Amino acid sequence: MRLARYGLSLGLLGLTLAAAPALAIEGIGVSPTSQEVTVDPGKTIAGQLTVINDGNTDITYKVNVSDYQVVGEKYQGTFNSTGAERSISPVTWFTLPVGNAVVKAGQQIKVPYSITAPQTATPGGHYAAVFIETVPPATPGATVIHRVQKIGSLFYIAVSGDLIRNGEALGLTAPLLQLHPPITANLRVKNTGNVHFPVDGQSYLTNLFGHKYNPVTFHGEVLPQTTRDFPLSLPTSSEIGIYKVTSEATFLDRTQTFSRWVVLVPPITLAVVSFTIILLASLLVVGLVRKRKRKI
Repeated sequence: MRLARYGLSLGLLGLTLAAAPALAIEGIGVSPTSQEVTVDPGKTIAGQLTVINDGNTDITYKVNVSDYQVVGEKYQGTFNSTGAERSISPVTWFTLPVGNAVVKAGQQIKVPYSITAPQTATPGGHYAAVFIETVPPATPGATVIHRVQKIGSLFYIAVSGDLIRNGEALGLTAPLLQLHPPITANLRVKNTGNVHFPVDGQSYLTNLFGHKYNPVTFHGEVLPQTTRDFPLSLPTSSEIGIYKVTSEATFLDRTQTFSRWVVLVPPITLAVVSFTIILLASLLVVGLVRKRKRKI
């Protein structure tokens, strides 16, 4: 649930709050937040999204669509609505309701859509996001700031044809020395095919005595010709210790497992140990120098 808008009125001599009998709370959601669909070139599929209003005020909204791409291994999403290349740009394939619509407070509404892949659509993965965007009400005669909310549902579209599903896990990385819990690590998975595939995995810690901590699960789609970095955060019951990090990634009907050892030590403890080592080394050097002098 999100707080959506606050009315602010600017007086001639200062800033004053606009009078209101109660705080209006907008809470808007969409379901599902992502989905995988398959369509043949030249064919149409149809479906529905659900717009949910769990606030206490009616919401006016509109629907639009953008192409979806990712940048870098952290998968920063980018959106583009130009639809420049129809054979690969699914933004031009969607048919959605036009104009504004209203979902009443505490209710939900179905939003129909259809996807028509052109006959020339390239086989493989194509990606889009359908956005539900709130439309602020007109407020004449006052200076009012309204917050616009925009939520999306990702579409992972596979155009049938010569689909190549191939990829590999590139391994697990984790800093050997870590100063604060949770313990962090990264698992990288590369997609060398032309269509997306999901990765399901789990990561867990094991201490020197063989005790296995509760696993942390992760999930995500890996898009074609990209590498995705899955960040892992593993809590511990102690702020100091030696642990083995193990990660299992399941994709394309196989599971790959990787392990790394890490040392968890607080900064103060590390400083004390480092100082002690330096002090002992210095005393050893001084002792050796004195010993040589005696021999001379």
